[in-house]
Amino acid sequence: MNEKGDLLGCLFYYCLRMSYRFSKAEKICSKYEIDALFEKGKNLRSGSLGLKILGQESQDWPHLKFLVVVPKRRVKKAVDRNRIKRQLREVIRLNKKGIENEATKSNKRLLIAVIYSGQPRSSYWQLQSSFVKMVNDIPKVVNKI
Repeated sequence: MNEKGDLLGCLFYYCLRMSYRFSKAEKICSKYEIDALFEKGKNLRSGSLGLKILGQESQDWPHLKFLVVVPKRRVKKAVDRNRIKRQLREVIRLNKKGIENEATKSNKRLLIAVIYSGQPRSSYWQLQSSFVKMVNDIPKVVNKI
């Protein structure tokens, strides 16, 4: 194959791969942002998941920042908590595109906390269906913020 074809293929692969990443920049790490999110954020609930959403007037990248919370009070064993957090991060990574489009349209930067409140053992498919239901309700909440 010619050199130009290889370059285009590599660029295409890189662009596809980049859109589904969940980088450090997309995670809420700042204590200030966490406190503001839990004080002023709006609530959404579906199944064993809850969302806290806070919109900020900003065009900074990234348009979305996530926080995954699995309380020790609900899920006692660290092994189970870590498993649920991994599953939630994967669900977020695969389904964040719709939320990102909404944040871009509304010209807001969204801080979102995904809070697990179910049983210690939950399947990936239950988490994904709950998250997708809430993703469909996010535009209503974003318009009110």
